[in-house]
Amino acid sequence: MRGIERLGIIIVLLLVLSGSQLKAQWEEKPPLRDRIFFGGNFGLQFGTVTNIEISPLAGIYLTPRLAVGPGIRYEYFKSNYPGYVPYETHIYGGTVFARYMAIKDLSEAIGLGLNFGLFGHAEYEILSLESKYFEIGAPPDADGRFNLHSVLIGGGIFQPIGRRGGFLIMILWNLNETASSPYSNPIFRIGFNF
Repeated sequence: MRGIERLGIIIVLLLVLSGSQLKAQWEEKPPLRDRIFFGGNFGLQFGTVTNIEISPLAGIYLTPRLAVGPGIRYEYFKSNYPGYVPYETHIYGGTVFARYMAIKDLSEAIGLGLNFGLFGHAEYEILSLESKYFEIGAPPDADGRFNLHSVLIGGGIFQPIGRRGGFLIMILWNLNETASSPYSNPIFRIGFNF
């Protein structure tokens, strides 16, 4: 395992372990069903490039501000660029994340009446990619797949919708970006929690 991958795992573990020290923030711990949430991202693009992404996740609040959880990702990608050989592929994998709500309500922090929060986000992602399309130096007729490990760090804003749901926008940076990465820095995500 390379150094940057170890760093990402250590960051996510430190955020998770810090939750045990932050439990004092909850005077009365809510029941488990009130601390669990679901969400994810969904993306569509059609035209010369067709890209369909589904990325569901589940999480649990360890404290009022710290949430952790796993997620899965599936992406269908088809390219028909003129002058290039058309191809289609499937990208899939999993992730673990930690999210810390630094400011739960910006209206409290700056007094502008804005009802959204700011959070930090750390994520460790493993994707399975087809060698012939993504592995550098692989011959065009290569068979098989390889795993790409990424450490994503960043943050964003969270807009509550109702009592337990919300909409979020994130900007992430892949600390382990390579020529094989299916996306480049910075990474923009729009998602939801409920």
